[in-house]
This record gives sequence, C-alpha cells and structure tokens, in this order.
Amino acid sequence: MRSSKPNRKAPDIDVLARHYLSRGLSQHPDVAQHVANIKDVEQMQMWSLLTLAKKMGVDADATIRATEEHDDQLSRYSFSYPGFRGEFEFDLTIAFLGTSTMRKAKVVYEHTPEWEYYDLRKKALYTGWSGSRYHIEVAAGSVRSHEDDTVTLGTPYWVRMEDITREDILPHEAWDALLDAVDEQCKLEDAERRRAAAAQQAKAKPTSRKHH
Repeated sequence: MRSSKPNRKAPDIDVLARHYLSRGLSQHPDVAQHVANIKDVEQMQMWSLLTLAKKMGVDADATIRATEEHDDQLSRYSFSYPGFRGEFEFDLTIAFLGTSTMRKAKVVYEHTPEWEYYDLRKKALYTGWSGSRYHIEVAAGSVRSHEDDTVTLGTPYWVRMEDITREDILPHEAWDALLDAVDEQCKLEDAERRRAAAAQQAKAKPTSRKHH
C-alpha cells in the first residue's frame, strides 16, 4: 500500500486507507446511531472518520485492514466466478464509402452486477465485486447475388472484432447502452435462477403426514 507524504495536519494514512475506513464504518451495524445519513460517511475526510470511529468504539486500523481484506476476497471471487456469463445479440450497421450493410452481432460477456443476485456456485443470494469483461463478434458469411438483385448470405460464422472495443473507437454512450442491455438480460436470468432455486427448495422440503 502506498503512503502519502507526512502532513502536520493529517495522519500518515493514504487515500486508499480513507476509502477502506469509510466503507468499513458505513457498513458497521451501529453507524446509524452516530450519523443522520449513512451515505455522508463516504464523503467524510480522514479526521472526521477517525473521530467517528472513536465515538463508535471502533479500531480504525483494524477496520481498514478488515475492509481491505474483504474487498480483496470479493474481487478475487468475482474475477474467478463472474455472476453471469452469456451472449447478447444485436444488429450492427456498417457504413463504408457511401454503402452500408447490416450484420448480426453479439456481445460475449462475463458480468458481475452491482445488485444482489443468486449465485449458482454458492447457491445463495450474493453481492459481488461489480465489473464486466466482454468482446464483440460479428456474423460473417459468403454473399450470393441473384438475378432479381437480391442477395443472400451463406452459412454464417462468427468473427471476433478486437479493435472495436478499444477506447476512443466508439463513444462511451454506445458501450453504456450495450452494458445496460446486458445488465437487463442478467436481471431476467437472475429472476429465473431464483424461481428455480425456490422450486428446488420446495421440492426438497419434506411434507408433513397426518396421522389417523
């Protein structure tokens, strides 16, 4: 962990430590007894956080270490076991020198949302370390022209487009819209997971028998 330069007016604790302390205190079960709005804790400066920790009877250093370790475990798990893996198809229009064509495209993703979801590995509700990894594939195939000026595509195959996801190729709004669509698809999958889990639990639950 990097440390900031010593300051006469502030403790020798870096920015990450302030982040971990604010997260740890905001998640403490007694924090609501000491602040009017829990969200305000995230905006507090270090001196205010240390004062709050003292009022709560909390060890600031221990809270920082515990929160950092918790976040590390959370990120490692979500990186190894993303909340959702899947594909999302959409239409892609390509314009080139005055001509344009439409192709089927898909985003192949690994996505861990910010919201609570049913984790298939843990078989329980879980909130992971949010993040996404994805790439774009486009359907390609031979083009066959006909006498009536129509064209048909041969058997399509998927081609991975590496460069299109590089920063500054497309505006951020395009990726925001795509990831919002992925998130919505994950919500639908999560709802189905929960229904399946509830049905499985109901099936496994023993039924009581009446004795005559």
